Amino acid sequence: MNVDETPDSTQKTIHQPEQPESIRSEKQKESESDASTSLDRLIASIPAQIKNNWFWILAYSFNFIYFAVALIRANLGDASLTIPILPGMIFTCIIFVQIYSDQIESPAMEGLNQEQKKELEEKRSRQRDKWMIFAYSFMLLSLLMTFYPFITSFDKPNAAETFRDRPISIFVGCSLDSKSNNLSCFKSNSKSVDNQESTKHSAATDPDEQLNNQAVKDAPTTYPQSAGAWVINIGGHVNKCSSNNPDSYGKAITCEVSGGLLVPLYFIILALMGGSISLTRRLPELQKQAGAEHIATEKQPKLTQYEFREYLIFQMVQFISAPFLAILAYYLIEPSNTTNAVALAFTAGFASETILLMVRSIANKISPNNHSGPQYGAVAGVVTLNNKDKNFEKPAQKAEVSLSESPQIHSITDEKGFYILGNVPVGEHSINIKYMTQVNNKSEERIKKDMVKIERAQAIVKKNVTLTAEDSTQQ
Repeated sequence: MNVDETPDSTQKTIHQPEQPESIRSEKQKESESDASTSLDRLIASIPAQIKNNWFWILAYSFNFIYFAVALIRANLGDASLTIPILPGMIFTCIIFVQIYSDQIESPAMEGLNQEQKKELEEKRSRQRDKWMIFAYSFMLLSLLMTFYPFITSFDKPNAAETFRDRPISIFVGCSLDSKSNNLSCFKSNSKSVDNQESTKHSAATDPDEQLNNQAVKDAPTTYPQSAGAWVINIGGHVNKCSSNNPDSYGKAITCEVSGGLLVPLYFIILALMGGSISLTRRLPELQKQAGAEHIATEKQPKLTQYEFREYLIFQMVQFISAPFLAILAYYLIEPSNTTNAVALAFTAGFASETILLMVRSIANKISPNNHSGPQYGAVAGVVTLNNKDKNFEKPAQKAEVSLSESPQIHSITDEKGFYILGNVPVGEHSINIKYMTQVNNKSEERIKKDMVKIERAQAIVKKNVTLTAEDSTQQ
């Protein structure tokens, strides 16, 4: 006789009835209702979005029309596909202006509850995320653009002539300037000079070759035309172009250029690569300094929303300026050989941020000071809370730090106890630290006063404050 020894709990689980179809259908209806509500909200918000962003919608529309026209014109009657670059650059500029011109939300002010402060901080965080997404995209595009000259096709009819006829052009060329070290069209034939030197010794021993040696000696030193190199011509005049192999037209042609700026193409490419590496290195550092978990130090202070945007824009500007700084360095230093040119090009691109800071510093020193307006600095630090027995300290969260004479200049400490007061005038100031403490199982508001002094403009003064029961005074 077989006995079913299955435990009761197992039997209950096995024989448990399934959910009724009515319950499932209700859940499906709720999910569909939520999706329908979200879609209705999205559709209802379209008129408001168009009203608020009509300028950007027009800008994107005109750029799209221009891209379509340029694409048709570039591929008209051509079997291969050519994508115009200029509309893409305009599209990038529109996104840049839209994102970085967006108004920055002011920090949490008095009168806001915790939910409103949290919502405000999330909005500021989303704004920082937009800036970083664009900055990282710009970084990747800049790395790809450094390889654009290597993938550009010159096989189309009259492609080389089109490039050469532009004020800023790329082609194989050389300079007619005799002082040019690397790109001169005419260089002395060292073999001819060596032959002339060697015939001086043979002339004394071999009378039969004396007439030939005399002819070689009297002949002028020859300057054969060099093969040239890929160059970027800025404003130079193309005198003539020649080629020893007409079948390879467009690639083997060497053009002689007079005037303007003539720079080797590899020099600009290396400068862009150096600028890209510097940009790649600095973006994560700035993102870390703007994060809520960053602990401020003297060398890496915590960045405000305005400072974060300013530094991101400056990093992209330093990459754009890298080729111009490289051209300036090329004509100022005039590298004597290729090794020096390569080192100079990469250094000019990688150190473009430092060079721009030096130029700005010099410009600020030589610029006339026509006004004696107020100068400002900043105060930053960490507020800690010490318990009665002073065995440990912890960060004072959500404490309000403000200037006594200017209460509108204030900050709320984060979870690390960090605060920063910006736009503080130079001089000595009294600061108030307002916080909540427990007294007899009741929450009371306390205020501690302290002093801080800013000695010069644009200085960030470190001011850490420790709160204790003895230091506090009841409001």
